[in-house]
Parts: sequence; C-alpha cells; structure tokens
Amino acid sequence: MTLLSRLAEATGYELTLALQPLPPRSAVATANRIRDRVAGAEGEGWSPTLREDAALRAAIDFKNALATASADDFTRLVDTPPGLTGDTRWDAFIAAVVEDESATRAVPTPRWTDEKVRFTRPLWYLSENRGLHAWELATAPGAFVRHGVLAAKEELESV
Repeated sequence: MTLLSRLAEATGYELTLALQPLPPRSAVATANRIRDRVAGAEGEGWSPTLREDAALRAAIDFKNALATASADDFTRLVDTPPGLTGDTRWDAFIAAVVEDESATRAVPTPRWTDEKVRFTRPLWYLSENRGLHAWELATAPGAFVRHGVLAAKEELESV
C-alpha cells in the first residue's frame, strides 16, 4: 500500500487511478516526440541536421493542431505541462507555440509556459544562415521573441 493510498483511506477516500490515452498532438506528446527525435531514438543513424529537422516538423505539426483545434480540444492539448525535451530551445519553442495560440484565441496562457526552463538564452535563431537573422527577429511573433526563439512567421507556417 502506498503512502498516498493510506492518506486517502485515512481521510475516508479511496485512491483510484484512471489511465487516459495521451492525445497525439498534445504538448506532452509533442515534447516526447521532439525529445526522441533530437536524441535519435527515431531514425537511428540520422545526422544531427536531420534530427533537428524532424523535431521542427513535430513542433510545426503541434502548432497546426492547436490552430485547428476546437476550444475544448485546445484546452485538453495544452493544459498538462509537457516534460522537458532535454534541449531548452525546444522547450521554449513549445511554450511559445502555446502562448502564441492562446493570445490568438484570447484565452489565458497555461501557467507552465512561464516556467524559467521554458525560455532560452542566448536567443535562438531558427536559421543557421546569418543573413536571415534580421528577418527572423523582425517578423517573429511576440511570444516566440519572449521565449527566446527567433523564427520568422513564415518559417512557422510549414516545413
């Protein structure tokens, strides 16, 4: 018997667990997918560039899923804080996506997006091409800039 179940019983309650399927396009599932792709769990033998590209595709898929979700589904997809990916850039990216879409919907942003670990410094330019950095800085959505992710609005549209 666990401590939690003993505490529940002592207060006149019964501890029960209910397993629910993880929505495939939730913040939690996206963080797991990005973590696996960056670490190389999927696509063994992929170069670091291919792994980063796969992580970006997962993040853009998440952004697209949020943009098309109903109000109830949006809440379900973003309320549970995702685990960390092991790379603060991607943790900041996920938080920025949620914050940006929350602003678009004029709904409160989940509190987990303000956790210190969801920001990256120094600023992360999505492109490695220095010639694009001024464009990325000038056109990045505010939530992305706040989280330290400098990605031009057009770069966030599709991969």
